[in-house]
Amino acid sequence: MFRSYPVVVVAVLLVLLGINLWLWPNTDLQLSTTSFGVGTDGYKAAYDLLSELGLPVTRSYVAVSQVPRSRPLWLVSPSFLDAGQKDSDVDPDAPALLKWVDSGGTAVVFGEPGSVWEKLGIKRGTSEGGQTSFIAGDFAPLACEVPVSGLLHFSTGGGQARVRLRSAQAPFALEMPVGAGRLIAVADGRFMRNVNLGQGDGSVLVFDLARALGAPVFDERCHGLAAPASLLGLIVNSRPVVPLALSLLATLLWIAEQRRWPRRTLADPPQGPQPSIGSFVESLGVLYSRVRDPQAVFRAYRSGFVRRLGKQISARAELPEDRVIDRLVRDQSLSSETRRWLVDGVPPRDEKELVLAIRAIESYPKVGR
Repeated sequence: MFRSYPVVVVAVLLVLLGINLWLWPNTDLQLSTTSFGVGTDGYKAAYDLLSELGLPVTRSYVAVSQVPRSRPLWLVSPSFLDAGQKDSDVDPDAPALLKWVDSGGTAVVFGEPGSVWEKLGIKRGTSEGGQTSFIAGDFAPLACEVPVSGLLHFSTGGGQARVRLRSAQAPFALEMPVGAGRLIAVADGRFMRNVNLGQGDGSVLVFDLARALGAPVFDERCHGLAAPASLLGLIVNSRPVVPLALSLLATLLWIAEQRRWPRRTLADPPQGPQPSIGSFVESLGVLYSRVRDPQAVFRAYRSGFVRRLGKQISARAELPEDRVIDRLVRDQSLSSETRRWLVDGVPPRDEKELVLAIRAIESYPKVGR
């Protein structure tokens, strides 16, 4: 049995290691520039803010063509606006997004320094603002002070684009009709980042946009995130799959070892007649009778019985034989046969009487066997 202890200990340690790795936080996701990011460049605070205000904000991981058109789709610093990113490298790419807008969707795209707006057909450059920008317009009835240094704004408006927000006199948010839908371009979305949201009126501006356009669906597929896989897929592709597999193997080896070295069990009790006082006395009498001196055997047996009886009467102190006999004399339950052999001490004449005497004495009920 002790041979299985090391296997059990190793199996338990491996299982605990797998659980620890399973519950270990995903630091890559927490430090990402997504609505899951809790670092300085993430915007989880903006997502949680809208959620706490009662807006039914959600996230999307599917292709843009599968997103319902009933709610606005927010794309914060999407990958396809990067200068070195090709449209075919990410999903959604710019053409797929424009096609979705053309069919009746509303897309709100937030840029950042280095965003290539030409991919969405916006041929207007951007310029940096000062230390603080004051944002106001149709989406923000009251001017919002955003203390983000160098917050970008569009250089020009005009054409079919409608300026919906301004940073001082420069366009900050443009709305362009695309088929049955509309595309809203926000020059710089850095005010949504965790590090800036609590500064000035950044949180007010986020809420004003959500109130004017509707509860947003944050697109996370543009950052490379995919929809959650099945439980089996998560286990197979997760980090603790190796220690879990090792723990399973160790458990199987332990089970195999247990089957090879089964625990010992007590054998079934032997079949036959159950022991009784009669058989005990008969065997005892036969053993004593082999000494060929029934009277000496009887005296030794009677003395030992009286000593046992005295210990039962007084467990703390050993009673003399005469005091035990005195108690037996006053015992009214003592039969005459037992009184003859035990109290009077009449010695048996032969082996037959020895057996009868022992049987009578052992029948006395006050001595435990």
